[in-house]
Amino acid sequence: MTPLVEQKQSTAKFIEQKYCPRLDKLYTNAVRCPYCKTRIQKLQTTCSRCGLNKIQIAYASNKRAKEMMRSGEKGKIIMMRRRPTDVKMWQMALCLIPGIFGVHNFFVGRRIRGWIMLGSMTVFIIAAIVILQTDNLQLAQPIALLSTPALVMWISDAFGIVFGWYKYPVRLGEVSDAGKVWAK
Repeated sequence: MTPLVEQKQSTAKFIEQKYCPRLDKLYTNAVRCPYCKTRIQKLQTTCSRCGLNKIQIAYASNKRAKEMMRSGEKGKIIMMRRRPTDVKMWQMALCLIPGIFGVHNFFVGRRIRGWIMLGSMTVFIIAAIVILQTDNLQLAQPIALLSTPALVMWISDAFGIVFGWYKYPVRLGEVSDAGKVWAK
């Protein structure tokens, strides 16, 4: 092979290795820094205020965040509106079906919010059973109010997931994570 052909092949291989759709989408759009909320402009690689690299946002992981919550390292976890790549949209949609009980919050690691929703719906169901057995309709209105927090949270979470307002607990990726993907 001639050196020119080898150079073209190595350049194509280099471009193939360096192209990552996740990073391409991130660099061609402006995003908010999850730490300081400063707007990071198109083609800018780092936050001008805190120095966070966009690669860290692209490789944020909910799985690592849940592992850190279990081990007690909550200080390195942040809440981010951008859905991490390890949480698929179809998983969140499936979790929203029984979401009135907070399943989607348990799935991503937002346990306090999940327990609030589960507790309020459990109390509502128990109270509704008691009302139906005693035929006491005067209790119906206060009992219906018990499910209000869960219902409001469920509706706000459903809209948040669809429109990108829902916050996921994540552990930001390391800059070296991008090299692992590019090396494939």
